[in-house]
Amino acid sequence: MSAHIHETAVIHPTALIAPTAVVGAHARIGPRCRLDHYAVIGAHTTLGHDNHVFSFAVVGGPAQDRRTQPDESNALICGDNNIFREGATISRGTHHGGGVTRIGDGNLFMAHSHVGHDALLGDGNTLANGVSLAGHVAFGDQVTIGGHAAVHQFVRIGSLAFVAANAMVSRDIPPYCMAAGDRAKLLGLNTTGLKRAGVSEVARSALLDTFRALLRMPRGARRERAHAALEHQTPEVVRLATFILNSERGVASASRRDPASDDGPIH
Repeated sequence: MSAHIHETAVIHPTALIAPTAVVGAHARIGPRCRLDHYAVIGAHTTLGHDNHVFSFAVVGGPAQDRRTQPDESNALICGDNNIFREGATISRGTHHGGGVTRIGDGNLFMAHSHVGHDALLGDGNTLANGVSLAGHVAFGDQVTIGGHAAVHQFVRIGSLAFVAANAMVSRDIPPYCMAAGDRAKLLGLNTTGLKRAGVSEVARSALLDTFRALLRMPRGARRERAHAALEHQTPEVVRLATFILNSERGVASASRRDPASDDGPIH
């Protein structure tokens, strides 16, 4: 039994396509990509180099959206070195959402995780088993989402954020923060993630001060403080303040825990 490859698909000669894998119309499979048995690459899907699609994953399926027809030529564009484990599903874009779902480099999509239409994901993110991202969700880089968490449509999650397992995320999660619960609240800084990323102690201390000043206060008072934080010389603080100022859905509330006591997640 051979692979089912549409005649319009473009496959790099170094790609490994297992028998029973499926590659749709106008798909492009880059160098050294690997498609295992029963892996499905949908139409108008582009994979960069060294991506691995495990069995029964569907990368580039039609958007799960009532306004979008399955045969529309919306796209999924993936970068390099991504891993799509068994049963993961990544939807293409929609005509009303920009037409493209974009995945960066080095992301890990564990078994049965889902990324909805028109989502934008950066680099080095980890979605644990059963994570579900609705349409139009946007991630930064090196975000970690625990198992079976769900993210509401149009929510943004900033770089180096950590969301605990089973969380229900309905508001934006700023960069460098941890969140948990239904509806998810901010617990403090992702201290372990910051250390692993090489963020200096000085920068971590400045972030902690900013967390207390901005996120432990009522939402209505945050914007004025965030504007003031933009003058801070630490790039991480500027990114945190900018994220808050640009939030359209609103940022998740902070819990009453003292973020100074958080050692960050073990993951």
